[in-house]
Amino acid sequence: MKMSSINSSTHLTYENRINFGSFYTPQRYVDIVGQWLKAENIGSDAVIADITCGGGAFFALHKIFPDNQYIGNDIDQSALLTAEKYFPFVNLTCQNAFADVSRDKFGISHSAKLIIVGNPPWNDTTSIINNSVKKDIFPIDSDIKTRDLGMSSILSYNKLQADYVAVLHPLSYLIKQTNFKATEDFFKNYELINHIIFNSQEFANTSKMTGFPVIAALYKRHEYYGLSYQDVKRMTFHTTDGKSFCLSKRDYIADYIDKYPNNKRYTPEILFYTQRDINALKRCRTFMTQRTNASVDVDPQKLPLYCYLDCFKRFADIPYYLGNFNVPFIKDTFDIIAKDVVAVSKYYNRSVFGENPNPTEKQITRIKNYISEVVSYR
Repeated sequence: MKMSSINSSTHLTYENRINFGSFYTPQRYVDIVGQWLKAENIGSDAVIADITCGGGAFFALHKIFPDNQYIGNDIDQSALLTAEKYFPFVNLTCQNAFADVSRDKFGISHSAKLIIVGNPPWNDTTSIINNSVKKDIFPIDSDIKTRDLGMSSILSYNKLQADYVAVLHPLSYLIKQTNFKATEDFFKNYELINHIIFNSQEFANTSKMTGFPVIAALYKRHEYYGLSYQDVKRMTFHTTDGKSFCLSKRDYIADYIDKYPNNKRYTPEILFYTQRDINALKRCRTFMTQRTNASVDVDPQKLPLYCYLDCFKRFADIPYYLGNFNVPFIKDTFDIIAKDVVAVSKYYNRSVFGENPNPTEKQITRIKNYISEVVSYR
């Protein structure tokens, strides 16, 4: 059996990496988490546990917390051999972390202060990305079952009543309202006390994937006094390269159009592809010539907004940390480019709109400047 390293999942096939959600942790984020926990004055009486530990990268925290009890678990036996090799002081088990979740299962005292660390598996079974190889492979407790293993992991930490949770997870769990609602049982009991955002492409073996924002986050339990989605919208997030952004400081096209197929029909018939986030827009079509189960009927009164999406896909240079956002715009100044985006979009989508005049350089420049302002706005 091929052994992995603590920072690499190269022992797994591509299909198994997708289904296990196994993208191993760069050492720098273990070090960052260690410093955050050190600032919280974590005592030697606390149990430090990673219940989906892989090769055990987070057990390097032993350098900062040498006297604590460490507990590790993973379903991947090969990865556990690596953890055992490098971290012999850890109490390791090989079992499904998502079924029959309890402190007793992992050998954690009910009275112990519990620090959960790690980089839980991510596998959104509804995502278009790698959908052909995704499948359900674990039994999961009904009270933590979601469409994504990472979100189920988050819910399991609440079920274990961890005092601190220091983990890496997609930023979309926080900033997408549907994801936040799915994991609300966790967030309502935990305060976000420290974080940093980085590009998913820092993980090994992600070359086939579009980069998206990942948050290294430290949460502290405050039962029934945690995060609301309104808190998240007002929060300023910070990245490893010194950027910052806030959800509430932008307007979003998705709030003014139909994103998904429905029974509304208009004359003339204009079809647009289902809208998700910016990364999905970059991958998918915009205007469509034939109806499919992903077609949205465009309200002619809102055509400029859909044309803006088409131009945004065409011209926007998007930093990775906005990839999971809905497409932003500035509502109060949109009229400045409304006619421009229609002209440009009609020209480039002849199969839908027929022949139209070539847009002027001034029109394209106004659109690019507007989009640049939208993207850079903090």
